[in-house]
Amino acid sequence: MMKNRILLTDPEALKHVLTTHSDIYPRDDGTRMIFRDLIGGDGLLSSENATHAQQRRMMQPLFRHDNIKSFLGMFHHHVRRLQDEHLARLQLSPPSTPPANTTQTVDMHELFTKLTLDIIGVSAFSYEFDALAPHQDKYPQTKQVSVVEAIELLITPPSLLYIVGILLLPWFPRWPLPAQNQRRRARRRLFEVVDAVLASKLSPSAKPPPSATSLPKTIKMLDLVDLMLTDTNDHKVSIDEARIHVMTFMLAGHETTSTTLSWVFTMLAQHADVEAKVRAECRHVLAANNHSWDWKALGELKYTTAVIHETLRLFPTASMLATRVCVQDNDMPTLASVNEHAKPVFIPKGTQMLVHTGAMHRNPKYWSRPAEFVPDRFIEGTESFEADKGLRGGQGNTYYYMPFSTGSKNCIGMRFAMAELQVVVASLVARHSFRLTPDANVEPSFVGVTMRPKHLNMTVHLVD
Repeated sequence: MMKNRILLTDPEALKHVLTTHSDIYPRDDGTRMIFRDLIGGDGLLSSENATHAQQRRMMQPLFRHDNIKSFLGMFHHHVRRLQDEHLARLQLSPPSTPPANTTQTVDMHELFTKLTLDIIGVSAFSYEFDALAPHQDKYPQTKQVSVVEAIELLITPPSLLYIVGILLLPWFPRWPLPAQNQRRRARRRLFEVVDAVLASKLSPSAKPPPSATSLPKTIKMLDLVDLMLTDTNDHKVSIDEARIHVMTFMLAGHETTSTTLSWVFTMLAQHADVEAKVRAECRHVLAANNHSWDWKALGELKYTTAVIHETLRLFPTASMLATRVCVQDNDMPTLASVNEHAKPVFIPKGTQMLVHTGAMHRNPKYWSRPAEFVPDRFIEGTESFEADKGLRGGQGNTYYYMPFSTGSKNCIGMRFAMAELQVVVASLVARHSFRLTPDANVEPSFVGVTMRPKHLNMTVHLVD
């Protein structure tokens, strides 16, 4: 039977569905089943109602302001490792366009994937995955697939057969199909790593990784596993549940960030004037802050932060949010019903609500020059900022700009991700310039829930 479907592009309707009445618009069963199969159970990506609320309460302390501040030194430690162990041997100088036959190239998306995996391992689990090391696979019993390869396998878009099968046949995930077997092996590989994380946390002799020792000592650093295993509010977490939540953050907490980094550096490579302006700002802020990153320094990166936001506008981490389903008849307001006293839209029970973030972010009704890369639009008082605001009737960009979603199911790690992006971008651009090679292909490619450049092959240039 055909279902009613509505593609939401109205900010008042989005507010109604995602925030004020989100309880009657849960995520659809199909989306939840796919995520449940991906991570091995119900986590933040698939849970609803009281279970979802309890999980967020348990995990929210990890992303408190003070904890995020304590991670900045660790972010920078891993960026320096990326620079010293990978980029140093590739550097070309001066930063001019290299000859077409240069062999000093690197797939920056691959490096960003490894960098963000190492960061999420230490910050969320106090565990060093060591993905940036030349021989990063630490578990010889499954030599056929590394951690990064296992993640790539799991986030590969599922086939139509898989989607139909998992929706119609509860036992479909157990079928011995080649693609299914491959996904199961990848999931087992990650379960081994996660179990090693849990064992290290439960062992009295476990020690933090070397990079964690550089964090400020004045703030007690909690990680996700600590919080889960010691939670006493209203639910004691089992080891199986802890594994599910660790899987969620290991998959979602680094792949989305690595994709955003890939797009930021694509934009910088295509807009040399923007890159130069970012570099000037980053060097000025570093010089004024004793060449280290703290919360005050990040707050001074106005233009760099605007570049990140503009990249997220054009290339949101998830171009489509999880489909919502209306579970009871209701009237949905729109801008017209609020401002012009028009009638709200009647939504019958069972209607599917689709939210295309990418389309919303490029809607010419709300954004001036919507297809262009204009970082100034995120700096208050600029001509571009005022032009966008005028299109929205003087309103800010809430419900017009949603790279981390919004409401009770928005990205719990939003502030963490922004701080990580700021440190990585500022640290790299302050010292290096990046150029696309002739064989690079930055057309968007759908992988998992994200869109990333197909082939981000670049040259790296040391900048004096």
